[in-house]
Amino acid sequence: MMKRVGICVLFLLALPGLSRADDAATADAAVCLAYAAVVNETPRLVVPAQPKTPEKPAVEPIDYRSAYALYRRDQRPMVVMVTAGWCPYCPAMKRELLRLQQAGELPGASLVIVDYDQDRAIARTVMGSRRTLPALSVYRYVDGTPKESRPAKANDVPQILSGNE
Repeated sequence: MMKRVGICVLFLLALPGLSRADDAATADAAVCLAYAAVVNETPRLVVPAQPKTPEKPAVEPIDYRSAYALYRRDQRPMVVMVTAGWCPYCPAMKRELLRLQQAGELPGASLVIVDYDQDRAIARTVMGSRRTLPALSVYRYVDGTPKESRPAKANDVPQILSGNE
């Protein structure tokens, strides 16, 4: 190993014209090889830290059509929030709904987040006569009859789902 490293260093120093690298790159390579020859190991490379990927929620919101099919077929409750990118209050409510879902406080309910700008037809259907965002609706069956509630706060949803409105 030492012999090969020494020959490489000599080659780099003696014949810089044969290499396509500039003088600074040749000097850097020579220093690395000289270090390896003296210490008898390869220099450690500094590996950049990998950015942490955000943790995915345990359960993610589903699309409106899928949730509606489950609501009609299985009478599965549906929590629908209408949001928009320009709404200043929507991110806080969305975070709270996702937190409630992760904590298991929306048992058996489908969580649907509808973007007003991307799907206006569904958003307007959910909003009804309301014209403010965020708009929150809870659809569920009570004794076989469909019911809709429009809570003002995300924290009211678990109580509605439990039937203790």
